[in-house]
Amino acid sequence: MSTSARRLAEKKIGDQLEKISVVRQAKRLAVYLSIDGEPNLTFTIIKSKKRKNIVLTPVVHGKTLCFSPLNNKSKLRKNRLGIQEPSTGIFIDPLLLDVVLVPLVVFDNHGTRIGMGAGYYDRCFQFLLSGTSWNKPKMIGIGYEFQKVENIERQPWDVPLWGAVTEKGIYKFQSGENKK
Repeated sequence: MSTSARRLAEKKIGDQLEKISVVRQAKRLAVYLSIDGEPNLTFTIIKSKKRKNIVLTPVVHGKTLCFSPLNNKSKLRKNRLGIQEPSTGIFIDPLLLDVVLVPLVVFDNHGTRIGMGAGYYDRCFQFLLSGTSWNKPKMIGIGYEFQKVENIERQPWDVPLWGAVTEKGIYKFQSGENKK
């Protein structure tokens, strides 16, 4: 994608996210700081902070993730994977998050997502696979429409998405079906 096309798509993704009530009402919203062409979430971060949501971002901790508050005073540093993350030692338990915006490489009509391949999000949110007792956080994949495919073979460790957002629309997944 050209830079101008990507910027336009990012704006549309931000507009789509604003239409989702669980995103607007999230007390604790986890976002990612984009790398390698992932959609930038600056628009969503700004809107969320104006609403007084607590915005958090992942910090790689061993083979999983912790979540640290992201505010105007956050000092960022690049981790070993080249991803910006806050350098504070303050973390919030993933169980306490309301919504997690997750980058993706590809997703399908059933909420299966493939990321960069290291499995950090799947390991961090394994508790969501333990049955229906966990209804949050809501995992929402963020990507471009061209990253959507018909079907991906889901592995036992794959944590399915609650929804996905692209510049073309909002996808909600329930019982393995796409509810666009």
